[in-house]
Amino acid sequence: MSSAFNIFPDVSLSTVEIIQNNGYDVEVHHVTTEDGYILELHRIPRSKSGQEPTRNHPVFIHHGILGSSADWVLGGANMSLPMQLADDGYDVWLANCRGNTYSRKHVSLTWKQKNFWNFSLNEIGIYDLPASFDYILINNNVSQLHYIGYSMGTCVFFIMASERPEYQPKIRSQISLAPVAYLSNTRSALRYIAPYARIINMMYQKMAGGMIMPQSRLQTFLASTICREKMTQKLICEKCIIFSVCGSDPYDFDSKLIPYIMGHFPAGTSAKLASHFAQFILKESFGQFDYGPVLNLRYYNSTEPPTYDLKSINVPITLIYGENDLLADPEDVMRLKVQLPKLMDAFPVKTPYCNHVDFLWSLKVKEQVNDPIRGILQKTDDMNWRYSGPDPSIVGNEISDGDRKGTYNIVPRPLPNRYNELDFALAMDYFLKNLDSIIASTMPQTVNDNDTADFDRVSEQQKILFGNVIRSLKVAEKKYGQLRDGVAYEIEDWTGSMAIGVSDARKTMEKHVSQTATLVNGKIAIAGKSVANGIVMTEKKIVDGVMKAEKSVVGGIIKAEQSVVDGISKAEHYVNFGLRKADQVVGNTLNTTLTRLNRAFWFMKKG
Repeated sequence: MSSAFNIFPDVSLSTVEIIQNNGYDVEVHHVTTEDGYILELHRIPRSKSGQEPTRNHPVFIHHGILGSSADWVLGGANMSLPMQLADDGYDVWLANCRGNTYSRKHVSLTWKQKNFWNFSLNEIGIYDLPASFDYILINNNVSQLHYIGYSMGTCVFFIMASERPEYQPKIRSQISLAPVAYLSNTRSALRYIAPYARIINMMYQKMAGGMIMPQSRLQTFLASTICREKMTQKLICEKCIIFSVCGSDPYDFDSKLIPYIMGHFPAGTSAKLASHFAQFILKESFGQFDYGPVLNLRYYNSTEPPTYDLKSINVPITLIYGENDLLADPEDVMRLKVQLPKLMDAFPVKTPYCNHVDFLWSLKVKEQVNDPIRGILQKTDDMNWRYSGPDPSIVGNEISDGDRKGTYNIVPRPLPNRYNELDFALAMDYFLKNLDSIIASTMPQTVNDNDTADFDRVSEQQKILFGNVIRSLKVAEKKYGQLRDGVAYEIEDWTGSMAIGVSDARKTMEKHVSQTATLVNGKIAIAGKSVANGIVMTEKKIVDGVMKAEKSVVGGIIKAEQSVVDGISKAEHYVNFGLRKADQVVGNTLNTTLTRLNRAFWFMKKG
């Protein structure tokens, strides 16, 4: 693994190093939020030629889920929106939300503590964004800034504007790339994982303290090896990982960037935040984190979480979306559009193949995404500009239900009522049975004759890989279930014995107390017939008897409590042992599958 790092050290360069290597100055700033998180902002303070900013307002740019500031600069100056905006004379600031590679510090917590990862999209919206805005505006001595968000970066902005309306006047204009608020129509493969988000969240809370998918050495190794080799790069990293989630673009996506993408992405977040995203897929609403009916009553005084009030957002907003974006489906974008009272414009990228990641890494990103953004900023940055209503160009850009329905073969997602071995097995069988339809639903519309052959080939490759992965998961889950059953039987047997022991101890204590009470009552009767001196002596004996009885009872209770504590400790030991064993079984199974796949790829390549 270390040799791979030496051969391909560029895949793990930091955001600062990438910007510097492209000839730009860069600054690192740290911002502390109201709840104690320390965020790292990356600033490009001047153009490549060294010219100081000439524009009136700074630009703040926010990444997507599991992303970081590196996402905006991986493609170099010819593709990078921040670098091009710096050359246009803007003071550019790049966000890093709490929990990612660059923002993993807190005033009182460490990232290894479970409480550090107790946040959802809501906290980023109400804490991270306001803290960043205040810092930038004070630093630049201005009253407004431009906001550009991508995917999750749009979502947290809508949350901020809804929940912290006092910050709306500080936003000069907002541009949403691949906007995310409603996700109920998403065609991404994530819709099939979403029903299991709650149990996945619980698993990560137990095994990783709530952290999910951080940047790792293994990730860098894979980026330097599997995602460098041409065949595995195309089959696994591009078509079966990126395209199944974001949409297939066999023409404009820059596959040469895959090793660099995989070297920086994912950058980590909380399992709670990922579960919040899954909630948008499963529900028709855009609302706060759903804790379940009981806890919702505690947090919100309602069994359902409150929805964010999009109609209260009085910020000039432009929506730019992709017609082939599986995650931010155009139908959901149109639903969002009608909720925004100060919509400037809403239009698709001018290619039917534009998917979710083409906003960052398309070969034509400058012409199709960056240049329209630069045009919008040039207009809204003028000090005399005022919002005057929707741009006439949005007319005719909407996608009607008639145009969309029937175009894709959407498979209803499974929604199990509870998660257990049977549910998981049924879900895996469901995926295998409907794999053709599921993969077909991720393909874009065919535009010309070449598309059919290309998409058919991609579909067949995905069927082979996903079919093998699903079968491996079924085997791993079966082994995990067997191991878990064994542990459960042991715990059940032990707890049964412990319960009997506690019951026997309670009966013994009750009998002892009853006998003591009888003895005390007898002594009281004798004392009544005695003289004063005898009464005094008897009272002393009574007190001694009661104290002895109390001591005996307390001792018995302490002993019983200690027995229970020891039992719980033993049970936790069994559970942790079982989980470690299960992880080992799953890891061995996945390693075996990858080894077989690599061997198959090698033979295919030799052939």
